[in-house]
Amino acid sequence: MARKTKAQKANFFVKFWNGDLSLAMSYWGVGVGLGVAFGFILGILMVVLNMSDDAMWGFVIPFQIYTVVGIWRSADKHKGSKFWAVIAKIAIVLGIVTNLASMLVGA
Repeated sequence: MARKTKAQKANFFVKFWNGDLSLAMSYWGVGVGLGVAFGFILGILMVVLNMSDDAMWGFVIPFQIYTVVGIWRSADKHKGSKFWAVIAKIAIVLGIVTNLASMLVGA
C-alpha cells in the first residue's frame, strides 16, 4: 500500500492555503463562492447580534488574508496560460485597494 504524501493528506482548506488547488477552484470556488457564502452569513450575524459595521472588519480581514494568500499561491503554481495568473493577481490587488479605501472612508 502506497503511503500518502503530506499534500495528499491535507484537507481542502490547507490545500487552498498552500496554493495546491487549481487557479479556477481557488479564485471562483473559494474566492467568489465561499466569499459570497461568508458575506451572507456575516450579514445575518451582524443583524442578529446587532454588531456595528466596524466589527465586521474583524471578521472580513482574516478571511481576506486567507483568500488572498491562497489565490496568489495558486496563481504562482498555475500551469496553464500565464494570462489568467496575472489577471487573478490584478483582481486581488484591486480588491485589496478597494477594501482599504472602504475601511478608510468608512463606506
